[in-house]
Amino acid sequence: MQGILQIQFMLQLLLAELIYLFPAEKRSYFLLRFPAAVAVCLLAAYMFLFNNTSQLYHFFRYMILFTVSTVSFGFCFKLPLTALISSCTAGYATQHIAFHLLRIITNNGSFSLPEKPYILYLAKGLVPYLIIYLVFFLTIGLYSARHECLRKVDMRFNALSIAIVFLCIGLSRVAGYYRDMNAITLAYYAIAVCAMALVVQLILSKTVELQYENNTIHLLWKEDRRQYELSKKTIDTINIKYHDLKHILKDLNLPKEEADAIKGAVRVYGSRLHTGNEALDVLLTENTLRLSEDGILLTYTGNGEDFCFMSTMDVYTLFGNAINNAVEAVRQLSDPEKKVIEIVTERHGNLVNVRVSNMFEGDVHFEDGIPVSTKKNEAGFHGFGMKSMKLVAEKYGGSLSCAADGDIFDLSVYLMQTPA
Repeated sequence: MQGILQIQFMLQLLLAELIYLFPAEKRSYFLLRFPAAVAVCLLAAYMFLFNNTSQLYHFFRYMILFTVSTVSFGFCFKLPLTALISSCTAGYATQHIAFHLLRIITNNGSFSLPEKPYILYLAKGLVPYLIIYLVFFLTIGLYSARHECLRKVDMRFNALSIAIVFLCIGLSRVAGYYRDMNAITLAYYAIAVCAMALVVQLILSKTVELQYENNTIHLLWKEDRRQYELSKKTIDTINIKYHDLKHILKDLNLPKEEADAIKGAVRVYGSRLHTGNEALDVLLTENTLRLSEDGILLTYTGNGEDFCFMSTMDVYTLFGNAINNAVEAVRQLSDPEKKVIEIVTERHGNLVNVRVSNMFEGDVHFEDGIPVSTKKNEAGFHGFGMKSMKLVAEKYGGSLSCAADGDIFDLSVYLMQTPA
């Protein structure tokens, strides 16, 4: 019977951990690794039987079994160590909550399990857990998978969660030593403590994610500054070379038709846009040259002087990210006539509106009013462009909104100029 109870516990633990591990990337030969890992866990559970009455022994036995399950699943899933520990700790807390919930129900006489045959006892011992696990999977499991809550964690949060769970286990062992303690009261306490461990991981992980996003956005802003300075220098150089080339063509005395053809070919490189804002001039000129080669038309209507209250880098970051997102969409279009990006800016008193429109193909999914990046699995900083623009808008007391109507995508940014 002791062996059945130990195997039953390990199966309960493994199933609980899978609630949070299921979206993780599987290692190669997963179908071979997974049964082997489960077998190792069951063997370890059978080896550490209830053959010692010491509560300290039982405490370390649970710690060892938890460690074995964590290492075994690390053999199956490709996860950073912090994410693996986070997921398995959440699974242990879930198993402990389920155990004490069923303990409350059992003590109230709601149901009882026959001890024989052993296989039936093992099965019936798992079915109530599966019902509770299904509730956890449909709520916390899917939420954490969608938001990657247990993948973006700090080791300090893991340490705190582990400490909370094993504190709960330790108190349970103390209760086993003092057999006259109220078991139902302890069960409620254990559920509350393990629930707090889950909250620590799910809620505080959001703080780590925000810190990561903030650091990434600031890194991108530094890259924007470097790119702006490089682009400005490049455009200035191109303009100088263009004017030098015009004078050279005059001195060559080429036939008119040949000279006109050469002038037409290089004229585009001397057409620097002048909107009234240097950062906007550099950005529009650079992208006009770059996109013309891809058959993409970029148009701007407005007055760059409307953005005089913004810093150079904020203007470059705002418009640069907007253009990059639009370019990514129109490049996918099959109809060359639709490869157009329109930028319109207007001022109404102290309020300045920026609208960027382009056509697109496929579906756009929004989350918190912002399009969800379709390149999360690719290397790079995909998805941070919108967040960066939103921060710039909020910096100037404004807001950012997006809308997809048919095959037209509109980005609107509102900025407020604070009266001097």
